[in-house]
Amino acid sequence: MMRDSKRFGGRFALIALSLFLAIIASCSPSEKKQQLATRVVTDMAGRKMVIPDTIRRLYVNRPGSILLYAVAPDMLVSRSLWMTGGTKRYLKRSYLQLPYVDGSVEEIVRLRPDIIISSFNINPKTRDEADKLSKKTGIPVFMVEMDMNKYEQTFKVLGELLNRKVQTDKMIGFLHTYVDSIAIKAQQIPDKERVRVYYAEGGRGLNTDPSGSFHSQILDVVGAVNVADVGIVAGQGMSAVSMEQLLLWNPDVVLVWTGMSSSMTTLHFIRSDKLWAGTGAVKNNKVYQIPYQPFGWFDRPPATNRIMGLIWAAQLLYPDRYHFNLKEITREYFDIFYHYTLTDDELSEVLHPKPEIVENATTRNH
Repeated sequence: MMRDSKRFGGRFALIALSLFLAIIASCSPSEKKQQLATRVVTDMAGRKMVIPDTIRRLYVNRPGSILLYAVAPDMLVSRSLWMTGGTKRYLKRSYLQLPYVDGSVEEIVRLRPDIIISSFNINPKTRDEADKLSKKTGIPVFMVEMDMNKYEQTFKVLGELLNRKVQTDKMIGFLHTYVDSIAIKAQQIPDKERVRVYYAEGGRGLNTDPSGSFHSQILDVVGAVNVADVGIVAGQGMSAVSMEQLLLWNPDVVLVWTGMSSSMTTLHFIRSDKLWAGTGAVKNNKVYQIPYQPFGWFDRPPATNRIMGLIWAAQLLYPDRYHFNLKEITREYFDIFYHYTLTDDELSEVLHPKPEIVENATTRNH
């Protein structure tokens, strides 16, 4: 009797296991997906969403590419920034092998990310765009703020979202060590001592971005006067100006954009043009090329590459107020944000750009 009972129990267990496996096998892909562990999160725009408990694959928009490369390069499913050969040597081979995409809905869906991260200025328009993208792709879109003044919060949020708190703590530590003092000291600069700066963009330097644009935010944070009295062009920026306006503004310093990369043709044009020679900046040899490796330190794209640009600009414009060891700080920055250790030669090339005749970069990295 005992033997029959055990035999019956064993058969029953086998039948139950078979039924369970059959039920699991019959589940549709969507039903299986629902069985995965999830959590509810709130992005920096205040939007709540359900996401996988563990994120392994993420898609990020172009302005957020460098930020997410710093936080979690192994999670990225694509790249979207235009790069020169000089740029590539500072980036991981695994990243360079990712597919280049422009960000269409079809491309994003094909990449199968667990989440989409959108880095931009948060406002009603961008919130609406994020909602629409999520609806079209069926993938949660998590918004983070692009504003430099909110980087600490952005880093914290991403560290928690992606379980990369160790890395984001390093990034926040870098801000506390070098960037926080810049904003404090900038507020203490008397108006009469603020350096008047023109940010020169375009082949002839006759495009710019005024105060209030995220493309020129470094000038606002560092305490300089952005002389450009023009309207902001949304998105890509680069408001057109005339030579007459420029001569009237007569800036003390001209900072040259990084859009021409190592050809540095804009810098050469400004220094050699007869009309530009009428500005005080050219007369006093105060025209400077902004570093551009591996991405422009001022903007293009306006991402965490601006952190090093802010330190560089502070030291350049106010050497009596800021006393940074740019060599040591640049090494530390590359180590934390690009996961790359600079050689002495590379450090020199990064800090002191030299012209080369290469294929012109464009403004695609806006």
